[in-house]
Parts: sequence; C-alpha cells; structure tokens
Amino acid sequence: MPYKKLSIIIPCLNEAEQIVATLNKLQGIRQQGHEVIISDGGSTDKTIALSENLADNCINSLPGRARQMNEGAKVATGDILCFLHADTTVPNYIDQKILNTFNKKKHIWGFFNIRLSGPNWQFRIIEWLINIRSCLSSIATGDQGIFVDKNTFNKLSGYSEIPLMEDIELSKRLRAITKPACIKDTPLLTSSRRWEKHGIIRTVLLMWTLRWRYFSGTPATQLIKSYQPHNTHQSQTRPYNNRKTKQKQLIIFVKSPVPGKCKTRLTPYLSAEQACEFYKKLINTCFANISLLNKIDIAIYAYPDTQNPYIKNLAQTHSTSLHIQQGHNLGDRMHNAIKASLQTYDKSVLIGTDCPVLNHTYINQAFEALEQHDMVLGPAKDGGYVLIGATKIDAGLFSGIHWGTDTVLQQSIENNKVAGYTTHLLNTLWDIDVPEDYIQYQSQIKARGNDNG
Repeated sequence: MPYKKLSIIIPCLNEAEQIVATLNKLQGIRQQGHEVIISDGGSTDKTIALSENLADNCINSLPGRARQMNEGAKVATGDILCFLHADTTVPNYIDQKILNTFNKKKHIWGFFNIRLSGPNWQFRIIEWLINIRSCLSSIATGDQGIFVDKNTFNKLSGYSEIPLMEDIELSKRLRAITKPACIKDTPLLTSSRRWEKHGIIRTVLLMWTLRWRYFSGTPATQLIKSYQPHNTHQSQTRPYNNRKTKQKQLIIFVKSPVPGKCKTRLTPYLSAEQACEFYKKLINTCFANISLLNKIDIAIYAYPDTQNPYIKNLAQTHSTSLHIQQGHNLGDRMHNAIKASLQTYDKSVLIGTDCPVLNHTYINQAFEALEQHDMVLGPAKDGGYVLIGATKIDAGLFSGIHWGTDTVLQQSIENNKVAGYTTHLLNTLWDIDVPEDYIQYQSQIKARGNDNG
C-alpha cells in the first residue's frame, strides 16, 4: 500500500516568538489532509494559545524533547512521522518530497539538508559541513527534520528518552536497518540563534566536543551538564534540572461535550442530547464556583482531545492553558497530568466537573492541607473522590483501583499508605453520576427556587 498521510510533530517549550511563523508554513500541507501536532513540554508563555488554530492537535507532555516527540507519535494518525524543531521553516511541498521518497524511491526514513538563517558567510560553511557529514555518515540531527515510517518507529520503541543526542541515537538504530534518504534540493531553513547568541566558534567547538564524547561512550546524562550552561534558551531546557517556578496549579478534567460520549450513565433517564446539555451546565457551574480563586494557575485537561469548539472557547473565555489527557485509563490520565504539573508547581490539585457544590473555599482548603501532607483527597458519597491534590506523585498510587466503584477512595488511601504518603481527607461531598444524583440535584434547585420566591 502506498504511503498517504504525513504527521509532523513539533516539540515545544516556550516558543511563542517562533511558533506562528513555523506553523504558518505548514498550513498548505494541512489542507492536503496531512496533520501537524504540537507536543508541549509545559510552556508558561503563549505557545499553546498561538498554536491551537494552526495545528491539528496540541498535546501536553512532561518536558524533554525525546519524550515530547514520543508522546506526539502516540497520537499521530499518519503513516509517516516527521519531527521538526519549532524554529525550523519548511520548504514548499515538503509533503510531496517525503511521499515521493517513500513511494517511488522506497526509503523508510531520511532527513533534509539544512540552511542556516543567519547571513554571515561562516554559516554557509557550517551548514555545508553539517550536510556533508550527515549524508556521508547517515546520522542526522533534529534540525534536519528526521522522517520515518511509523511502523518502523514503533518497532524501535521511538526515541530513547535521554537528555541529549536522542536524534543521533535514533539515527544509529535506523541506519542499522537501511540507509536513509538525504533530500538535498529543498533544504530546511533552521534558525541560527544558538550560534548568534553564544558565538559561532564557541558553539561549533562545543557541538563537536559533545559529539566526540558521545561517540566515545560518554553517557548523555553527563553530556547534558556541559550542554545546559551553554543552552540558556528556554525552548531547549531539559527536564533533568527539576525546574519549579510557581506554587499552585488547579487542574480541571473535562470531557468534550458530545452527545452519547458524556454523562452516559444518566441515560436513558435523559436522552443523549439532554445529558450533554446538562454536562455543559455542570462545567459552567464548576467555573463559576472557582471564579474567586486567587494566585492559583488553572489548566484545563480535555478528553479525548483539545479540538472540540466548546472546549477551545472555554479555555479562551477563562484564560486557561489547554492540554490533552493522556493515558489508557483514568488513573493513568490523572497521574500524567499531576506529574506534568509538579514539574513546574509545588502543589497541584485536580478536580472534575461533576460536583456542583465544590467551590473555591474547598479548593483553598485542599491547598492548605498540602502545606502539611503529601496528598489530599476530597471524598465523594459514592465511595470515590471529587478532588485529589499532591506535592509529589507516583504511578503506583493509581494501580489496582477499581474505577467507577464504591471502593475507589479506600483503595487510594491504602495505596498512599503503602507508598508512605501522608494523606488528608476533606469533607465529603456528592457528585452527579447516575439518575438518582440528577434527581436529587434538581430537587435541591427547585427547593432553593421556592425559598427565594
């Protein structure tokens, strides 16, 4: 079968200055049915907001370029993956170049020659040396837009999640399978900002030294110590320095309000359309209840994606960041979201939108509890919980949980004990999952209406 669809994956971290120009050049291939995926590592600038309307999918990932590219590959729907840096400008008809390479020339991976953006004559020498070296060695760097058959990428388990040289390491494994295609006639335009910022000679010497040390057997975890002091641009910051810049974040889990896909346990008491409209009311109530929160960053984590117009408008209206929930089940998704949050924040609290009485006071109590405890839980009357907060997180805390049953809270408490985490329980609240909950809620609304009358 011929290759048909290209997925371009761009790892980002604080690339607001560059990302629009990069994505604008990709709109033509989107119109041809290909896709563009932004894999964000926790940007604190407007990267995501600027990307939403210019990409097909914007996902959240833990920081680290290799990890971000792997996460982007997981959601890609194309049969060819192409990995681009956020400061790279693609030539026209890049899709045709890659498809031709696969379908006519029978390659399964390759890369482009590059051209550096700076006008200095020294950049012409540097780019020439890079292009010659890559084509002769069959080893590419991330600047060169590595593209690969998706099945092959998956069989190799993607990029090795190392802090540096992940592109070279992948090239070596791909080279062992087959020689790459080297597209020479339409180079990628790559920003020369790192050379301009730190000096051409100094940067070249550093890169040569790092590559020599890597090929001599020095682990990437040691090389990053030499690379990071030089590489001060935020987009290149790796997760291994445990950066934390802010104190509190509230994560709100939201499903796309699509009939038949949300509040399904309320049917057949409500029709799918009625259940969907009621779910929107719950979301609006949630945001009204937290409107008085102060000095707490808010992030929306959407499921199954971030493309629903209602969700996009919700994030824009409330000026929140928007991310995708990632994981095979609810536990995985909560763990990944909290873990990503704690890369930047000291305290993270996660809520859903099914509890109409959960408000800013309750959330403040949760953050206060995290001053003294590792975890905080807001019990629900049905045996689950309406809130979870943490100052540290481990995947084991969510293992063995029977989601959707009345044992969720107790199993979570036991997991915390096993992990040695201290846990604080807030007051028990109720949420709306089944028709009985809905009837109770409507009765309370009616009673309050009568009292007001």
